[in-house]
Order: sequence, then C-alpha cells, then structure tokens
Amino acid sequence: MKQLFLTLSLAVLSQPAATWAVTPPPNAAGVSNGHLHLNVRDVDANTKFFVAMGGAATKEAGVVEFPDVVVRLRKQDPTGESVGSVVNHVGFLVPNVPEYMAKMKAANLKTEAGNRPEQGFLYTPDGLKIEILEDKAQTVPI
Repeated sequence: MKQLFLTLSLAVLSQPAATWAVTPPPNAAGVSNGHLHLNVRDVDANTKFFVAMGGAATKEAGVVEFPDVVVRLRKQDPTGESVGSVVNHVGFLVPNVPEYMAKMKAANLKTEAGNRPEQGFLYTPDGLKIEILEDKAQTVPI
C-alpha cells in the first residue's frame, strides 16, 4: 500500500507546471478570468484571429495565450453567434483603444466602433463579439 501511495504521489507531482494553472487575482472590479474555451468551425482561422489581437500561439494547437488569459479553441460547429445568446460578448482591455482598433482594422479583422472613443468591438470568424475597452494605466498591450 505504501508503494502504491508513493507511486501515485510521484505521478501527480511530476505533471507539467501548465496543469497547475492559477487564475490571476481579481482586479479592482472583482473580476478574474483564467481561460475562454470556444467551439469554432476553423481552429486555424480563429488562432490567427487571436494572434492578430495580440495573443501568442503556443506549441499546443488551438491554444493562444494572453497575459492572464488562455484561449482554447476546439473544432466543433458553434450553434450560433454570441449576440442574443447567453453570452453576449467577452472583453479585453488595452491602453489605447483608437490606436488598437486601427491596428485591428489594418489586419482586416471585423471591427465595429463603440459608443465612445475608448470602446470598440471585434468579431471572431465565428461571430463571437469581443469588446475592447481602454485602461490607460495598463502596462501590457492587451
């Protein structure tokens, strides 16, 4: 029994650090998010979209990393777009919305102006609405 316990303990403790992902601490609004797991028609097209947004592709197919958030893409036809569904949109912060949105437009991503200068929207190839909001104090690009 002791041998089995030691073997199982070693197996658990020897797992790669990525399996021990820690959700970042909540921000001033009390929000903390570790990952988005999205069903998409085309993993490659959506990976390119999130990389164009400022994420970094990983060695694992369909995984894009942002500071404090990982986007996981799974090939499965979505049943619809986000607007009008349970999840209307997700959001990201950037230091300068007009500058960021100009870059996204130049990258040929589907963009939409917000109701104010420090707000904009992007749409993934499968229609997920992404709100871009400005936080001038932010020290990372997204």
